[in-house]
Amino acid sequence: MEENSLYTQAFDHQDLSAVISDLSLNLLSERFSAIVKTGIDREKLKKAVWLASVLSTSEDNLHQKRAQLFASLLFLAFQDDIEVLKSCYVLFSRLGNLTGTKFLANLYIDSQQTPVDLQSKYAFNDMLNQELLSQRARHIINTYKNSFLVTEFQKALWTNLGSENNLAISAPTSSGKSFIIKQFLINKFHETGPFKALYIVPSKALINQVSEEFYLEIDEQTHIKTSYLEEAEKFEKELYILTPERCIKLLGSGIPITFIFADEIQGVEDLSGRGLVFEYVYNELPMAFPEAKIITAGPNIKLPEATFVEIFEKPCAKVATAASPVFQLKVILKLAEHYNFAVEVISDSGKSRKFIQDFGFNSVSVSTEGTAVANLIHKIAPDDINIVYTKGGALAENWALKYSLIAPQPEVRDPDINELISFLKEDIHRDYYLAKCLQHGVAYHHGSLPDLVRKEIEELFAKEKIQTIFCTSTLLEGVNLPANNLFTLQPKKDKYDLSKFEFGNLIGRAGRLNASLYGTIYYIERAKDDIAAWEYFNSDYNKQIRTFSTAALNYLDISELSLEMNDIQKQDAESTSRARQINVFLKHKFIKGEEVLMNYLQKQDFTGDRLTQIISTLNGRMSSLTISKKVLVNNPSIDPLLQDRLYKTIINGDIREWVINKNAAFNDYLSFAEVDNIPHHFRPFYLQFVAIVEKLDAVFQIVEECKVKYHRWISPRSMCLQAKRWLYGDPIGKIISSNIAYLEKKNRLDTSQLDEVNRVINETIKYNSTVTTHLLPKYVKILIDVLESILTDGQKEEYKLTLSLATMLELGTQEPAVIRLISAGISRNVALNIFDIYKKKVPSYQRENVDILNWLSAQHQVEGLKPIYNRYLKRLKLL
Repeated sequence: MEENSLYTQAFDHQDLSAVISDLSLNLLSERFSAIVKTGIDREKLKKAVWLASVLSTSEDNLHQKRAQLFASLLFLAFQDDIEVLKSCYVLFSRLGNLTGTKFLANLYIDSQQTPVDLQSKYAFNDMLNQELLSQRARHIINTYKNSFLVTEFQKALWTNLGSENNLAISAPTSSGKSFIIKQFLINKFHETGPFKALYIVPSKALINQVSEEFYLEIDEQTHIKTSYLEEAEKFEKELYILTPERCIKLLGSGIPITFIFADEIQGVEDLSGRGLVFEYVYNELPMAFPEAKIITAGPNIKLPEATFVEIFEKPCAKVATAASPVFQLKVILKLAEHYNFAVEVISDSGKSRKFIQDFGFNSVSVSTEGTAVANLIHKIAPDDINIVYTKGGALAENWALKYSLIAPQPEVRDPDINELISFLKEDIHRDYYLAKCLQHGVAYHHGSLPDLVRKEIEELFAKEKIQTIFCTSTLLEGVNLPANNLFTLQPKKDKYDLSKFEFGNLIGRAGRLNASLYGTIYYIERAKDDIAAWEYFNSDYNKQIRTFSTAALNYLDISELSLEMNDIQKQDAESTSRARQINVFLKHKFIKGEEVLMNYLQKQDFTGDRLTQIISTLNGRMSSLTISKKVLVNNPSIDPLLQDRLYKTIINGDIREWVINKNAAFNDYLSFAEVDNIPHHFRPFYLQFVAIVEKLDAVFQIVEECKVKYHRWISPRSMCLQAKRWLYGDPIGKIISSNIAYLEKKNRLDTSQLDEVNRVINETIKYNSTVTTHLLPKYVKILIDVLESILTDGQKEEYKLTLSLATMLELGTQEPAVIRLISAGISRNVALNIFDIYKKKVPSYQRENVDILNWLSAQHQVEGLKPIYNRYLKRLKLL
């Protein structure tokens, strides 16, 4: 675009910049007494409206963002001025942000109507009326039961979803892309015949969130599955909501999936371990489901179509925007002298205005950073909806506790909050810190929360019953927790600074389109920070996504391809991990076929001797494999050489040493000393389980991997003890209590020290999610796959408990009816309680004919179930 074009002149015009700056500061003056509200010159305002109207017709994202910012600020400053509101409507309309027009309440006859039905009290001139009506009609999408007024980006996405093209989406967090995908799928399931779709999310936490959102709106003919189980009963309409790890079993299922959506596609570049699985699964999807339309999405992705082609080797269309229907105010807070903070307001053009603010508390004398943050929130936004970002779970809890000490306790607590507090005290632990925080409308959110608790926290925060929430990097995994304000210190993920891309994703949570046109980011800067706040704020958040393997190839030593993974050692743990992962990745490419590997390496610019050496090394080493190829491809994150070692060990030994054998002592308690001379197949369940895990550990070094993931000492015996409790259906609260009692008995815990008690609570939950339900099932599954490839049909029937063990460990039950409930998206704790009541209500001889989900759906509420569980089931429309 020419430098002196009308758009460029409008964008750079000092009058527009001055008005935007003044309107922004006026908005902040309500929170900072140091910022004096200024009057806006009417003539400058008129000129700014004209300049913004010019920018609103530009195709440049920067121009559109500035016009959007001005229009929103204008509305917020003059909500009662009808002429100004009419101007705002025109700007929103020309920008394609029809969603934003719902906020212009004073324009409408009845502002409580749905956005599509809103009617203006006031007329525009004939030509403008025609333009606005045409724009409005163009930005309506219709589903079978609702109509929605949407943005330009959302309409383009809706149109493209209806085409035959594959699709790569890049848009900010607040753009509403997930809403459109969800509405499209709901409509698709309603209007078609047989239809099966796969919705891939990056974490188990998002499985719960997404499945619940679909349950609220989707028709009862569609069956939602949150894990893949081989079932005799097939349904015409199925929606699988899975993590990439849970997709592996689906790949070979033969299910005719015709629609695939991979959300948060940036997970494919994760070098910490999961990127390998993401990339493998995504590579396999086009081959497993050749008829499927594939859609990917992520925030702030440069050239999303290039990433799509690299991963799937298929062409695609692109729908991208950098614009957001909400804008953000960016504020830096720095410690000045004594009681004062320096307040720096960053404009959209990167310039700043500075003020000195006295918050009325001695920021030097406060004991910790958490106390200082708590005081700042209390002074700036005590009655608002806030997210506070922290680098780790322990910090999130600590700061939440500090803020709960000064946050005002409501005179009357919401019944839903009271129910959650009671649940936490009864079902988790009476001294759980989260219950204490909730009494003040404060919560924390991190990876060591039980699934149901995390979901309740998210639901209560969305309903504004929790006002301030302290979060970790779980927020970066796509969890939908928008807020009016986001507070952060130097933003890190554990000990590492957030990248600019991650920071852009984080601050996208500031601003809730359903409630406001803007959000505010408060960055608390310290002198010791490695990266200055202004550097984060003035960065380009866009990034081209590289796959895991592209980056990990830098750690490849070709000679190491002949080694088993665990024999690879580098100068540090991070380099060792990456070298091992790329080693495993290339071996699995080779297993798919020499041509597949050759094609991949050539695209990565491997030529000549290096290319020949890789192929030759793998040919020489992999030719001795005797294990079934089917087993290998079902375990893409495990070294094929180690898989083959396990296979050879099993077939050269006694099969009874590798399975759980039912016997007379199965449920007995015997010590390890007592069974020294008892054969494996005559031992109790727990001791058989320990023996199997010890043998798996000898091959795969599971204990070492657990130490890296869990950061604690661990052994096969302790691993199996908690796994046994989990398998036997113990609630997580009971497991926590057992661990606390054991540590107290060993004089390793003083239960009067609540910090120590809560440390054990969190460690138990983290252990459960990291080891019991993830790492242990991963290696038990490879054992099961090997067994299924060599057992006779009779042996498979005899050892069916062993063959179900991985699924049972992941889901936490041996009961098929509970597995059915959990696979339908119901939290384990709720499923276990439902099953207890179901057993009392339905006689055992009737249970084969009374499906537990059908029985549940016939209830208005389940008598004997806690109110919080009934509320949860009603929210899922399962009652």
